[in-house]
Amino acid sequence: MSKPWAPSHVSEVAKGMGVDKRISGDVKKILVELLNIELNSITENMEKKILLNDSKRKTLGDPERTRLSYSRTRGLMVDKIQKLDSVGSSAVVSANEILEKYLQRLLSYASDSADSDKMGTIMQRHLDSALEIIGKNKINIQTDETLNEKHLNNDSRNNITQKEIVAPGDILSKANIRMMVRDIEGMKIEEDAIEDLLLVYYDHAAGLQEDFQNIVTKGSMEELEINVERSRTLMKMGWLRRMLKHAANNAKSDNSAKILLKHVIRIDPWE
Repeated sequence: MSKPWAPSHVSEVAKGMGVDKRISGDVKKILVELLNIELNSITENMEKKILLNDSKRKTLGDPERTRLSYSRTRGLMVDKIQKLDSVGSSAVVSANEILEKYLQRLLSYASDSADSDKMGTIMQRHLDSALEIIGKNKINIQTDETLNEKHLNNDSRNNITQKEIVAPGDILSKANIRMMVRDIEGMKIEEDAIEDLLLVYYDHAAGLQEDFQNIVTKGSMEELEINVERSRTLMKMGWLRRMLKHAANNAKSDNSAKILLKHVIRIDPWE
């Protein structure tokens, strides 16, 4: 029988998540028990889904999707390190998450490029286009941060960090929206609805940026905090998720299996 996590270890994990308050010994023990209960449920559900998809499987994996090979990633990291002796499992898991996010972002842009060519296959030129977009996006983010840093340095209300206020984030793509619709509601969305959402999204983002510039110049602290909170919601895609949920509800009311343009334009994006 495997032993659960040590209470002190759970406490250290909490610190790494930004929980800076002291955690009592009793609470640490309860947290271990709660994590163990949750893990039991996760493992049971995973096992059921894996066997439902493939009754001959002998190894538990992620039932939702195939991930990058843990052992391959670890081996490559072991070959790369120079000053350390070994690679821990947490480093491998973290590296795989970063790699998979990069892969998703790259293929999202490449997919959009293929859509522009009205092709169902991602070709080399589409990948080249995606790489160019990612390169330009990094440059734009650095430029925006530098410009806004000057505004903050000249403003006495610089107790709010740069990251909280300026976060252009990743460029939103059509593929991103399709994946979000599938993840949130398990539905499809038509091309015209996606294009309308993109226009509204960037219009909303531009409005927030303009508001920020005005607030920094002559606004109040309260206005600045409201703008920051709205920007956070936009960055974390909370705004877009809300829009998609409303659109999905509109589609269901019409007994439609797909989100159409009419389901999107009914929504007030600034409510």
